[in-house]
Amino acid sequence: MTSKPGLPLVRLSLLLPIVEELDRRRVGTDAVLASSGLVRATVRDQDVFVPPIVVHRFLEEAADAAQDPYLCARVGESLDDSNWPPLVDAASRAKNLGGFLIRFIRAAKDEASSARHSLEIGPDLAEFRERRTSEQEIAPAQNDAFTAAYTLRLIRRGAGSTWNSDEVSLTVCDPAALPDRYLGVRIARGDRMGMTVRFPSAWLLQPFDSQVFLEVPGSRSHDGLELPSGFLESVRRALQPHLNAEGLSVDFVARLFGTSRQSLQRRLRANGTTLSAEIHRLKKLRAIEALTRTNRPITDIAASLGFQNPTSFTRAFRSWTGESPRAYRKTRQAP
Repeated sequence: MTSKPGLPLVRLSLLLPIVEELDRRRVGTDAVLASSGLVRATVRDQDVFVPPIVVHRFLEEAADAAQDPYLCARVGESLDDSNWPPLVDAASRAKNLGGFLIRFIRAAKDEASSARHSLEIGPDLAEFRERRTSEQEIAPAQNDAFTAAYTLRLIRRGAGSTWNSDEVSLTVCDPAALPDRYLGVRIARGDRMGMTVRFPSAWLLQPFDSQVFLEVPGSRSHDGLELPSGFLESVRRALQPHLNAEGLSVDFVARLFGTSRQSLQRRLRANGTTLSAEIHRLKKLRAIEALTRTNRPITDIAASLGFQNPTSFTRAFRSWTGESPRAYRKTRQAP
């Protein structure tokens, strides 16, 4: 029996380069994160996945906060290859640009189910594409700019001395997110479903030194969880960053996934559950972990789970376990 397909998700820690750039510019990173329903700790958690709309909104708001329409392009062109997971294995093991792009395509599928990458090779031109798997609520201009910037930089570095910008064309959803005539390449407007870079296919055979290709030494990969494949696991993983929200409603979650509340509820029922049951399950598990593995005050735990006061948290926890949080901690907390 085949499992039902999951919902489109992105590993949230991929936003770390943008968060670090906002910190460097001192533009109030935490406020920008909060406007997208995020907190710093969840961005650093490599096991957290979110729907693509969360990423797109954050990137657009980050550019607005920094008052820089090219924010994500600037981050993409200066990306630390050795610390950004999809690039590490690809660049450290490939022998030429073609091998690198193929390895990158394979690695990227473990970071997001919201987009698929492909490489089409013709006798004269090659096309590297990122195509999203679902319709987009907003134009992901900054996301396309980020992807285009690091892709062009890597292709230019892989092409070496054969690089010629006149032979390269780029398609993104909004060219205004990139400087005019960026890197000298031709830029065209496309749809919201992804970006495409076209370049001479002969460059794919250009050999490169991985130590040069990865400009920053000390490459490391991450040990985060694999991308969830099933629908229910996708919902659970996407809810994790929002458990502190008081208004975690069906409408809110449906909007996260770009679907209707009827469709979301129908799929949850088909899996034998409801949104309310899933939220309670996740809050229970997180509460138990916090009570048994940390010394955090119960008031802090309650607030982190979206409860307005410790009394309502205690009432909910007692309904889950039959005990108060204090009693549960006293008998089960690890040394």
